[in-house]
This record gives sequence, C-alpha cells and structure tokens, in this order.
Amino acid sequence: MTAQYVIGIDLGTTNSVLAYASLQDEAADVQLLPIPQLVAARTVESRPSLPSFLYVATDHEAADGQYQLPWDSHGLCATGSVARSLSAEFPERTISAAKSWLCHTRVDRRQPILPWQAPDSVQKLSPVAASRHCLQHLIAAWQQAFPAAPFQQQSIVLTVPASFDASARELTREAALEAGFPDSFLMLEEPQAATYSWLQRCGERWRKILRPADRMLVCDIGGGTTDLTLVEAAEDGGELALNRAAVGNHLLVGGDNMDLALAHYAASLFAEQGLQLDPWQSVSLWHACRT
Repeated sequence: MTAQYVIGIDLGTTNSVLAYASLQDEAADVQLLPIPQLVAARTVESRPSLPSFLYVATDHEAADGQYQLPWDSHGLCATGSVARSLSAEFPERTISAAKSWLCHTRVDRRQPILPWQAPDSVQKLSPVAASRHCLQHLIAAWQQAFPAAPFQQQSIVLTVPASFDASARELTREAALEAGFPDSFLMLEEPQAATYSWLQRCGERWRKILRPADRMLVCDIGGGTTDLTLVEAAEDGGELALNRAAVGNHLLVGGDNMDLALAHYAASLFAEQGLQLDPWQSVSLWHACRT
C-alpha cells in the first residue's frame, strides 16, 4: 500500500517528538503531532513532545489503574510528563536518559538494568526495552490520531546522533523494530536532519545561501549528548545533496549535565549546613533540577 505520510521521529535523551507531512501534497507543511500522555494519575492531556521518562508503577498503582492509557489497559509503566514529574520524588522507580545507555559499552544494554541500582522490588527494564516503550507510545499516539493511516504503512524516518557507533545504531534499530516500525524505516543522523529543517525554513532562499562544496558546522546540543558535525553541500544530478564530511567524538554532554551541575552546587550548600545527602537523595535532587 502506498504511504500517505512521511513521519519523522526524534527519540531524544530528554524529550521525543513526532512530526509528519502529507505525501499527497508537495507543498504540505511539516506538522508536530500532539502526543496524549499522562500528566498526573488518571489524567491524560496532549503535549507537543513526550518527555523520555518512564515511571515503573507499584503493584498497587498498576492494579488500581492509575497509569492506564486509552491504548494501554495494563499501566505497568507510565511514559512522559507524569514520569518526569515523579522522578524527583521516586528516582528509584524512574528511568531517564535511556538513549545515553544505548551507547554505554560497559554494560549489557539488552539486560534489565534500569532504573540503575534500584531495589530488587522494582521491576527493571533494559535500555533497549525502555527505548522501545517510548517509541511504542509515539506509535500509539499516531494510530489514535490517524486510524485510517496505519503507522507501519507510512514512510518512517528515525533520527540518531551522528556520533552513535555501529552497536548503538543497531540497538536503536532493534528497539524500533520491536516497537512496531516497518523493516523499511530509515535512520537519519540528527545534524543532517537539522540541516534539512534549516533548508526547509529557508525556502527558495537556500539557493543563494548554499552552493556545492560549501561546508557547514552543525552544533547539536541536546539533553544528553552534543554532536559536532561538518556537513558538505554537493550537487547530484542537479539536486542538492548533503554529505557528512566529519563528525566529532561522542560527547555525553548536554542539558542533563547542566542540571547535574546545579544539583552538585545545591548539594554543596546543604553540606555547608551540615546536611549530607544519601545517594537516592542526590538523584532526587538532580531530577528536581530538571523540572
């Protein structure tokens, strides 16, 4: 069946988004999909992005249906705004930055290790499974908004950091396929996607700005990573082509680190007053700095 839409998904360290455009109209605008999500127990509202947080419900919360969604009657894990809100109070039950764990080569990323160092009583997920949960939520949001355009039959693009190595890319692909992506989906490096977005906003003006052999330095500072990429413009059969000329090392530096720096500073102020935080209090403080 011919795809009706092209769908672009940014699985972010701290926030994820889904954008789409009709393939029936060459001049169609790119739209952001409002994403239904829990903002509190039993309260669903739509937001322009999905915080990439998962809250592992207690047995009582799951049995009571506090975190059920229209498409999920189990409510074992809550994804999005409510999970981010609960992260400061219940850090031992919250999974964040699963994307950063996908490139952590010193752990088995297919094993249930998150939330990291959580008590044995808390159900754990692998970084791959946590990423899958976020992607499944986005797919479900699409299906609810466009029931006549099944997700698997659309043209799908998923962005990944340019500095992701082969194993991190393969694990991302694995999570996407497990979530329900079609085998034909494409992975696009985030700096290149940012360049395409810039070109789209320029309209026809880009032809005066960009010429073959021009190079652009794209600085992509996200929640958990920073990508520095050199993109070179080229001509391919009269059409613009963008080629990655160089990419920086994988830098686990982003907004999360700024939040962590704030948390360390706040902890030092507590220490000056004779208050020493235990490990879970420190994690809770970090999450509080995020929100």
